[in-house]
Amino acid sequence: MKKKLLSMFLAATTVFMLVGCGNSKQAENTKSTEKVEKVVRIGFPGTQNFIGGVAGVAQEKKYIDDELSKAGYKVEYKPFAAAGPAVNEALTAKEVDIAIYADFPGILSKSKGVETSLIGIADNYITSAIIVKADSTISSVKDLKGKKIGFAKGTYMQKYLYQILDANGIAQSDVELINTTDFDSALYGGAIDALVVTDTQEAIQVLSKKTARTIDTSKNHPDITAQSVVIGNSKFLAENKEAAVALFKALKEAKTLMKENTGEAYDVLTKSGLDKEATKSLYGKDNGKFDYVSLKVDDAAKKKINDSKKFMLDNNLISKDYDTDKWVDNSFYEEANK
Repeated sequence: MKKKLLSMFLAATTVFMLVGCGNSKQAENTKSTEKVEKVVRIGFPGTQNFIGGVAGVAQEKKYIDDELSKAGYKVEYKPFAAAGPAVNEALTAKEVDIAIYADFPGILSKSKGVETSLIGIADNYITSAIIVKADSTISSVKDLKGKKIGFAKGTYMQKYLYQILDANGIAQSDVELINTTDFDSALYGGAIDALVVTDTQEAIQVLSKKTARTIDTSKNHPDITAQSVVIGNSKFLAENKEAAVALFKALKEAKTLMKENTGEAYDVLTKSGLDKEATKSLYGKDNGKFDYVSLKVDDAAKKKINDSKKFMLDNNLISKDYDTDKWVDNSFYEEANK
C-alpha cells in the first residue's frame, strides 16, 4: 500500500513539474516575442500640453505620434511652467530626450557641459517684448528708469532685456530686476511695473485679452531676435537615430500643412491661448510664407547662435565657450528629407 501511494505521489509530482516547466517556457517565449515600445520624451516651456509653432501643429495633428509609431516609438510630451531653465534641468537629469525651446537656454545648457546636440531650428525668428498694464503711464523704455521689471532668468527674454536697457542708456542698477515666472499676477497685481514676455505671451495679453500694451519689442530690433531650437540628448540620439528622423518627418509634414492649409493651421495654433486674429498676426509674420520654419541649422542660424553666445560670455551669463559647428548635427534633418 505504501509503495502504491509513493508511486502515485511521484507521478503527480512529475506531471506538476512538466506543466510548470511548460508554462514557464511559454511565458518566456511570449515575453521574448512581445514588442517593446520605446519612448521619446519631448520637453518644452509652457503651462499646457501644447508646444506651439510648427511642433504644436505636428503634435495636435498627430504627425509626431504617427511617424514615431512607424519607427517603433511612442511620444510623451512634458511641458514646464518654469520655462527654459526647467527644461534644462530635465535635460541634465535625463528626464527628457529632446527639447524644443529658445536658443538662449540651449546655449546655457551646452556651456555647462551637458551633452546635447543642436539638431534643428523650429523657428528662426522669435521675439520678446516689454509690456505694461493697459492703463499704465509708462510709454517707452526710457520711462522704466527706477521701475520694477519682471522677467524669467535664463530665458531669451533676459538677453533682450539687458540689450534694450543698454541701448536706451539705462544701467541694470537703475532699475529693479525681478526674476519671475508668475507673469499675470505679478504684472496685474502691481508687484512689478513692466514685464518682459515672449511673442506668444505678448499676443495673448495685448491682442487677445487687450489687458496690456507693448512699449517695446525686438521686432523693431532684428539683431536681438532669437530662435526656437530642437536639441537632443547626445546619447539618446546616438542610440535612437530613427526617432529623431521620424520627428523631422513630422515637422516637415506640419510645415507643409501651414503653407498649404493655412486656415486649418491657424485653428490649431489658437491652442496657445490666442484668438484667430492674434494667431494670424503672430504666425503670419512673413506674410504667410512660413520660411521662418527653416528646420535646418543653416549658416544664418549658426551666426545667431554665435552672436548670442558672445553676448552671454561678455555679460558673464556663461563662463565657457564651445565650438558651435561641433554642436550642430543636421544628419537627422537630412535623412528625413531623402
